[in-house]
Amino acid sequence: MDSARWRRVSEAFDRIAEAAAEDRGALLEQLCGEDGELRQDVETLLAADARGEAFGRRAFELRAATAGIWLHDHDVAAPIDALIGSWRVVRELGLGGMGVVLLVDRADGQFEQRAALKLIRRGLDNEVVAARFLRERQILARLSHPNIARLLDGGLASDGRPYLVMEYVDGTPLLDYCARHRLGLRARVELGLQVCAALQFAHRQLIVHLDVKPSNVLVTEGGEVKLLDFGIAKLLGAEVLGALKEPGPAKDRALTPAYAAPEQLQGEPVSTATDVYSMGCLLYEMLTGVRANDLSLSDQAGEHADRADRERPSAGDPHNGDTTRAPIPRHLLRGDLDLILCKTLQREPERRYFTIEALAQDLRSHLRGMPIAAHRDGALYRLGKFVTRHRVGVAFATLSFGILLATTAFAMWETSRAREQARRAQIVSDFLVGIFRVADPRGTPGGLRLSAKDVLDSATKRLETELDQYPQLASSFAEVLGKIYQELGENDRAIVLLQRSLELNSDRSQNDAAYGDTLALLGRAQYEKGDYAAALRSAQQAIDTHRRQGKTSSPMIANDLALQGEIARRQGDFARAERLLKEALAMSHATLVAPHTQIAAQLNQLAALYSDMHRLPDGMMLTEEALRMFRNLYGENHLDVAENLVNLAVFRMQSDRIAESLPLFDEAIAICRRLLPPDHPMLADALAGRARAFDRLGRYREAEPLYLEALGMQRRLLGNQHPALAATLNNLSVLRFHEDDYAGTIDFSRQAMAIWAAQGKPEHPFALISKSHLAVALRDSGDLVQAEQVGREVLDSRMRLEGDNGLAVSISMDDLGVTLRLSGRAADAVAMHARAQELREKTSSMPAMEAAVAEVQYALSKSAAGDQTGARRDVDAAVAKLRAMKTQNPAQVASALIAKAHIAFVQHDDAAGCAAATQALEMRPPDDPATGWRHAEAQAAYAACQGARGQTVQARNELQSALSTVQRVRGADHWMTRAMRESLRLLVGA
Repeated sequence: MDSARWRRVSEAFDRIAEAAAEDRGALLEQLCGEDGELRQDVETLLAADARGEAFGRRAFELRAATAGIWLHDHDVAAPIDALIGSWRVVRELGLGGMGVVLLVDRADGQFEQRAALKLIRRGLDNEVVAARFLRERQILARLSHPNIARLLDGGLASDGRPYLVMEYVDGTPLLDYCARHRLGLRARVELGLQVCAALQFAHRQLIVHLDVKPSNVLVTEGGEVKLLDFGIAKLLGAEVLGALKEPGPAKDRALTPAYAAPEQLQGEPVSTATDVYSMGCLLYEMLTGVRANDLSLSDQAGEHADRADRERPSAGDPHNGDTTRAPIPRHLLRGDLDLILCKTLQREPERRYFTIEALAQDLRSHLRGMPIAAHRDGALYRLGKFVTRHRVGVAFATLSFGILLATTAFAMWETSRAREQARRAQIVSDFLVGIFRVADPRGTPGGLRLSAKDVLDSATKRLETELDQYPQLASSFAEVLGKIYQELGENDRAIVLLQRSLELNSDRSQNDAAYGDTLALLGRAQYEKGDYAAALRSAQQAIDTHRRQGKTSSPMIANDLALQGEIARRQGDFARAERLLKEALAMSHATLVAPHTQIAAQLNQLAALYSDMHRLPDGMMLTEEALRMFRNLYGENHLDVAENLVNLAVFRMQSDRIAESLPLFDEAIAICRRLLPPDHPMLADALAGRARAFDRLGRYREAEPLYLEALGMQRRLLGNQHPALAATLNNLSVLRFHEDDYAGTIDFSRQAMAIWAAQGKPEHPFALISKSHLAVALRDSGDLVQAEQVGREVLDSRMRLEGDNGLAVSISMDDLGVTLRLSGRAADAVAMHARAQELREKTSSMPAMEAAVAEVQYALSKSAAGDQTGARRDVDAAVAKLRAMKTQNPAQVASALIAKAHIAFVQHDDAAGCAAATQALEMRPPDDPATGWRHAEAQAAYAACQGARGQTVQARNELQSALSTVQRVRGADHWMTRAMRESLRLLVGA
């Protein structure tokens, strides 16, 4: 039997064997039709399968009889109406490799609920299977997503077998749903995007599924996808969930060969790229009707040839699919979908998409007709995509540009005849430069036209071929185009054009002021790209060229100095940056007449430095002055105004005037969307700033989509190693921390740190901010040892950079002091807080809320060390400050009240303690039981109040409830859990 014939037999057998007994006859008729030979082969396999099941049942019964002393019931499923925990069995839904799935109803009378209960099969409840089963339950407890069947309950059945209860999904397997509704290409891809969303969420929790296949994806009648079965999922980088190693050949490991990645089959380490491969297999089958791989368990360690290696999906035999599943016509897959599917199915993990989100982004781009990352990037490809979306505009722009080229050619021909004709050619050149400048968003209050972008791209490609005999004109065009591309955020293209302009003029003009201007433009583009070493070289060459003009002071030299100052700021050399920026601003004031755009820009540059140095009043004053100047020059609808609005909003946010920053961000974003293309670094900065304001206000759900939109823009425009990307990743790490997603905080912080390390600046101040966030996330996740190690590394680095001085050093000391206290070293913690307090008193730049929060932690450390008087004084002062703030932060006020309550109880001031605990409990009402540790922390404080009042039973119940919540959410060995457990022990002993 040839391989094609075997595929038909195998696929038909798989579908029929999985179907219910009463449905098999109709399905056999449907799949085999008039092909009698196919029917006979399938029936033979089905008969053999039935005999195999019978033998398996008999062998199971014999083994069970041998163990009959303790095993009395050989049925796989629990009987109907049997009780398992709080659930009553309705019927059996299905039987898996290690468990049976039952339809159950809640039976405890609390409320009506139907669910799916998964129970280990009898006879398979050995240690390995039980461990895997419990691991699945613990993994599901971490996952709460609309496209993942959620965990409802779990426990042990009366016979000791573990079970878990999941949301019951009344849905259809993915491929059957596609066939029943005869879905087209877009609908199938959109279903795939829902699966990608579920996997991306799991990956953010550091969980890989490892068994993505059509039967594990159900679709409801409303079209909502639910991903099931995390039975063989693994937690990356941790053993806390009992991650199992399963060495040996593929047949001895839990996996589905047809959808398993090569590294799974070979027993190599798995990663998120493993799920990317399986997702590719699923998409391949959805769109073609055939499996991506020809595999069986007998294949040795992946030594097979998978279909994706032999042919692109669009090149397959259109008659070789399962027509009952209505596959997509192959010609519709040609192009982008071919590339996307082939990239997901690469043998080597590093050649696949780096993340599921990257795969999803390409799928979304394909649906929108945008360029995809899997395609080898190039001007022709992007131009083709643009033409597809804007046919009419492209046709008009092409005609217009043809006319312009014809005019230019005529003018250049005239230059060879006489001096007068040469003058005319220059006029034509100036006219064309003016036309091209309509694409410069800073030069046109009306904004950017799409057709102008196309003119730019066409002009760039024709520059070499049609102006090669006119180097001066070509150099001028290259410079103008390079400047416009830099304004549009396309710095790589800008750098190429500006370098070309310099090459064309290198023999004649290296001492000209214009040559220095082009060098300065090149340095700016390299700076925006993040190549600071190259930018510094270009900036120094520019200032040397301008100084050779015989002047020591000029607007051009001031601009060069300012660029050097910005580079020094980004490199973390704040002292040099301030000196250069002040010198540049003074020179601009001396050589230009205010209001002037260069003066305003340099006011902004110095203000941004003061923001980094936490000199907020100085920075805000300069920003407000710059904004007034830009508005006088341009009115309201200009990009320089938008940029300044963002800067002013950031200063207000840093000064705890967060609500006042939102209108400024909104105004800036509106200007950017009017005047810029959909992707631009300036728009990304504005979106990220608005997201940060929402984060600071506790409006996390509004912050996340803005951050992700900004992050996507920055990746597309700036690549994966740009400092601007590191800033957004750092802000995302803070958002994840506020959402108690410590794994997400750790992940984003490390990504940001990696960017700075790649820049050769692992101790850059911004890199150390991300590293400090990593230390705090490790601490709050319960890893005090790692938290202390990383926290000390941050403190050592900051002290090397700033000495025993500065705000950042004090923040590190406070963070480390908290870790030391939680580790049981209260005296060391007090000493660390005391040093931080001394530094805080030397500077007024620490925001008031952060200073008050630091005082609360200092007070708790003093109390732990026995200084109750000092602790009470400090915590009372901190609570008063937090309540007096114009923009109150309820979460921080509640935390301060809990601290005050604990300190008051230690002093036996029960009235003050109870008052603070009651207020904290009111501010922290019951919330999501899956993440509700904040309410539990307030419960524990209130339990201390009840104990002080002699209400021992109520106190014990309150504290036991709090302990159960914290133990579930944060783990049995977390420092918060241990503290509550000790409080309960003392209460019971009392």
